[in-house]
Amino acid sequence: MKIPDRVVILGDKESAVMAANKLANRTNKKEIEMIVIGKRVNVEFSDSNIFVPFSLVDHHLLKRSMNSMLHTNIEYIEDEIVSLNIKDKSLNTRGGKVVRYDYLLITNPVEGDHTTITGFSEDARTLDTIQDSLRLKEDLQNIKSGEIVVYQDGTHSRSPLVGANLCVLLENHFKRNGTDKNMKITYLNSSKTIIENKNFHEKIDQVLQENGIKTVYGFKLDQLNVKNKELQTSDGTAVKYDIPVIFAPSRMKNYLVGAGFPKSDSSPIEINFKNLNVKNFPEVYISSIEPKYISNYWNIVHVELDYITAKIAHLISGYPDPEDYKGATYIDYLITDEERATNIVIDNNGEYSEGKQSKTDYLLKLYSYNSFFGSYSQGFL
Repeated sequence: MKIPDRVVILGDKESAVMAANKLANRTNKKEIEMIVIGKRVNVEFSDSNIFVPFSLVDHHLLKRSMNSMLHTNIEYIEDEIVSLNIKDKSLNTRGGKVVRYDYLLITNPVEGDHTTITGFSEDARTLDTIQDSLRLKEDLQNIKSGEIVVYQDGTHSRSPLVGANLCVLLENHFKRNGTDKNMKITYLNSSKTIIENKNFHEKIDQVLQENGIKTVYGFKLDQLNVKNKELQTSDGTAVKYDIPVIFAPSRMKNYLVGAGFPKSDSSPIEINFKNLNVKNFPEVYISSIEPKYISNYWNIVHVELDYITAKIAHLISGYPDPEDYKGATYIDYLITDEERATNIVIDNNGEYSEGKQSKTDYLLKLYSYNSFFGSYSQGFL
């Protein structure tokens, strides 16, 4: 009798859930042993927590326990990875477990690095978790006048539009409350453009200008001067704030740094992009590694994981071979006002196009309960 292949999936976000369930659906349970390892007992659908501060979505719908989301034949280990040795096909957890694998899938290999910003922990607000969103909601309930500054680092692990979308929601929130004339919103970005595609950047900037939001590009945040209530660059350029919302830079997770991965000039982990596995280590797959070490744009991640799980299922259970990875179209949404958003598409050739505007209540359903906790838990895209 064939010994089941052990597949270990690292991550505690929605992508890990989707990958695990999809792989379970594509393999014979007698041929595979699946383990998911993550730090959190609950999984949060983070793409929708941007709506929480404005009461546009019920935050209770955006969180479920990991075990309730995973198929019954998948083991979930709530623990933190402290080291990974890809040559020995093993990893160690903080709780003292040694876990060996035949196949390894790493989801969400990056995380926010707040330590690079002096003074961050004292004043900054984030949208990293639902709890962070609720904290910002409380701030917005208490402020009647002042300046809100939204800073997005170009390497932040969420959509490059998240900061701009937040600004538009903030402006419409203040208009609805009749306090917009007393509030000032500034959008800062460390890059010279929000996204590389020039037409796309100009569209986003146009929406921000139409909503009365000041924009500053190429602003590389160095510190929060809490005493003066300023965001400052290393050369002393400063922007005043009453509430600072920071989408911090991302870095590779610590356990990946010393794991022995081959490197390239452009990436800390050299990937075979035909199969999305690590060069010289075909049993190790990584999702969300490009561009700039990240590709947490929802359509790209979904297509990547769809491909990777099909590839592993082919090797284990004879599932149809997806052959070479063909890439994915970038799809995102740009909020233009509180009730409408525009779908944005950039195809594999870099061509940019806009879809039709749609009501944000549709987007809320798309990005929250119906899309994630409904279909994802069954293992579909």
